[in-house]
Amino acid sequence: MMKCHIQIPVVSKPKTEIHFIPGDKSISHRAVMVGALAENESAFHNFLSSEDCLHTATLFQSLGVPISVSSKKKTIQIQGVGLRGLKPPSESLDVGNAGTAIRLMAGVLAGQPFSSTLTGDASIQNRPMKRVISPLRDMGAVIEGLIKEGKTDIYPPLKINGATRPLRPLEYTLPVASAQVKSALLFASLYGSDISKIKEPEPTRDHTERMLKSFGADIHFSGNTILCSGKNPLRNPYNNPIYIPSDISSAAFFIVLGLLTPHTEWLIKGVGLNPSRIQLLHTLRDMGADIQIMDARTSYFEPYGDILVKTSQLRNISIPPKDIPFLIDEIPILSVAALFGRGKFHLNGAKELRVKESDRIRTIAHIARQMGGKITEFEDGFELTGPLSFQNFEADSHGDHRIAMAAIIGALGAGREAIVTDCDCIQTSFPNFFEILEELYQKPFITS
Repeated sequence: MMKCHIQIPVVSKPKTEIHFIPGDKSISHRAVMVGALAENESAFHNFLSSEDCLHTATLFQSLGVPISVSSKKKTIQIQGVGLRGLKPPSESLDVGNAGTAIRLMAGVLAGQPFSSTLTGDASIQNRPMKRVISPLRDMGAVIEGLIKEGKTDIYPPLKINGATRPLRPLEYTLPVASAQVKSALLFASLYGSDISKIKEPEPTRDHTERMLKSFGADIHFSGNTILCSGKNPLRNPYNNPIYIPSDISSAAFFIVLGLLTPHTEWLIKGVGLNPSRIQLLHTLRDMGADIQIMDARTSYFEPYGDILVKTSQLRNISIPPKDIPFLIDEIPILSVAALFGRGKFHLNGAKELRVKESDRIRTIAHIARQMGGKITEFEDGFELTGPLSFQNFEADSHGDHRIAMAAIIGALGAGREAIVTDCDCIQTSFPNFFEILEELYQKPFITS
């Protein structure tokens, strides 16, 4: 098990540009899926060659799609087979630790004429899947999963029986805002007999809608409502490789580190600025962060730009529950920022954190306490008071990449020594995380 030894850091380069934040994880997953279901070839540049996204590519290779990935060049080339060109897999489809992959693939596979099984690692097999399976069953999909003793949900592995006819159109309002559930239903609707209508209680990240529309799908969206059918084939309309902006959820760790590091001014280059993904920037600004957007532009169907971050004194706030769906992946690093802020930081309405790669409410509380703070846990959130009198600490990531990175950033921001265990999980989303840190601090962080 890999450990990271964070020693008391020297001040990093006070003014610097940070390049090579990896490509957006959510977009990279969807690029593989839409590219595979298109009728022609697609190429994507700045593809995230992390364990999670590579698992998605491997799944489609198992389904007969020719795919070539160059991690060095950060590109992926996909020879699409069309909506009805996938082949039956010879064995179970293993998503590894990729929660996005298992939920979205359930939607793709629900409409196929062959049977398949979706599985994953121990963490995935504890992910509740009923909220995806129930509406897919309403469309006529036959999906079986595990029901565990004392639980009322459904868990992987998921056995998806072959569809003998097109799926029924769906009119469905999501009970909880979820981009993954929405996207699974949109992919399934491509195999429907008519138009499906999906409503969200609150808008969520819209990468799937943007990409499907760009590839010619019969999809229309306005406000909280999306209409989608399989009337149109998918085709890549671009001659050049499609650029995937850098992942703002990954950039978030260096945004917060820049805010916490004295006498610092960092320009983080080429970060995705999709309106459904930048709530973190709004929240940090509400906390007093000096953050500016520079050179905003659009690549194909996604906006991106550079983010200028300067050292800031933070003040803590209460996060409105309506903002939680737009912050869900960034809450671990946001909570670390709150340890340095003045006053009470309060958050609820985030019960979904309990069923991520770890129970993130519990693991966030673990980091806070190890760093010397006090935190009160709720079933759907927590409250802490800053700033702390920081101490040296040890923390266990519990195999959760965002928890591991948040603990490392916390140690660097506090100027304290720390041991963070199980750091190899960072490979699932941010393969060059340590390379960027070592460039900033001119020292290694991995000890074993």
